Amino acid sequence: MTTSPRRFTSAQHSHLAQHSHAAQPWQPTPLQPFANARLLLAENAIPGDTTSAVVAMHVLECFLLRANYISAKENGPGVDTGDFTYSGMICRASRLPPHPGAIWLSNSLSWQQNGRRVASGGRTVVAPSEGLIWLGDLSLLNPAGAADVDPYAQDTQFTVLEFGARAGSGGIGALLQPLIGERVFGTLKPNRLA
Repeated sequence: MTTSPRRFTSAQHSHLAQHSHAAQPWQPTPLQPFANARLLLAENAIPGDTTSAVVAMHVLECFLLRANYISAKENGPGVDTGDFTYSGMICRASRLPPHPGAIWLSNSLSWQQNGRRVASGGRTVVAPSEGLIWLGDLSLLNPAGAADVDPYAQDTQFTVLEFGARAGSGGIGALLQPLIGERVFGTLKPNRLA
């Protein structure tokens, strides 16, 4: 006997979704073999305040696609003339200490979560978040975390403007994100490595 999804109330569905997330870790996403970028992002003491103290760094390995080039008429908060917007999905993530060094580009990095940001103590990295992007051939990364292993890679600043996007983390997002990963949207800032 099958049960129609219409028989569940939203409270029952929410409870089932939370229970399934808590009971089982997320499986690797189908986009992991196509991941092409690593983001190193600051988790600030005051969520969303990029000027507050950094309490942790988050490494997100993502599948990203370039969306738009920002011209003078499109610039605004978080996007400057000459930036490129990127959008895609998080494939896996780790939370590291505030000053992780080159480990974020190491091919031996231990991953803590598939498909979404790592949360610790009820907190995680939130948008806006500033950091770095390494956009290149991830198969070339080595244990030392050398950024120069791919001469074609982009190694520059990146600002995440939005996590979750249209679906968010609840509702339909609670069904989609475990399947394909949490969505990430931000701007690549060429030639602005700190």
